[in-house]
Amino acid sequence: MNEPRFPNDEGEDAWIVVQVSADEHWNAYHDIRRAVLFEARGLIGYDASHPDDRRDGYFPLLLLLENTPVGAARLDLMDDAAACVRTVAIRAECQGKGYGRMLMTGLEKFASQHGVERLVVNAARDAVGFYGALGWTAVEAGGDNPVLTKELRTGP
Repeated sequence: MNEPRFPNDEGEDAWIVVQVSADEHWNAYHDIRRAVLFEARGLIGYDASHPDDRRDGYFPLLLLLENTPVGAARLDLMDDAAACVRTVAIRAECQGKGYGRMLMTGLEKFASQHGVERLVVNAARDAVGFYGALGWTAVEAGGDNPVLTKELRTGP
C-alpha cells in the first residue's frame, strides 16, 4: 500500500487513518457513508461515483481499526489555509466507542500536514455535541446543519 498513512501515536488500539486509493478502500468508504449518512436516515440517492470524491484537493479518508474499515470522512481544501470536513461517518455498530474521535484526530493530522490552519464543518444537528467535545465552536447555530469551526495548532 502506498497511500499516505497517519497512524495514532497514543498507544491505543492499532488504528490508522489512510487516504483512500485502493479499490477495497473505495468500496468500504462508500459502504460506510451510504449506510450511515443515507440508509440510516431514510435517504436514497447516494452517488458512489460523485466527482467531488476524486477532485484535486479533496481527500477521502478511511479509519482502519486492526485493518478493518470503521469510519470515513472527506477533507476538502479551500482557500486561505482552511478546509471543510465532509461526510463524517462511523459504522453503526462501532459508534459510541471513541472511533469518531480517532477519525477526527487522524483527519486533523492530515489537514495540518497540508497547511490547514482552520477546519469548518456543516454538522448534522445530532452531531453538534460530538464536535463540541472535540473543541469545535459553532459559528452559525441555526438551520438543519449548523456550521462549526476549529483552529488547528501550527508549528512544532
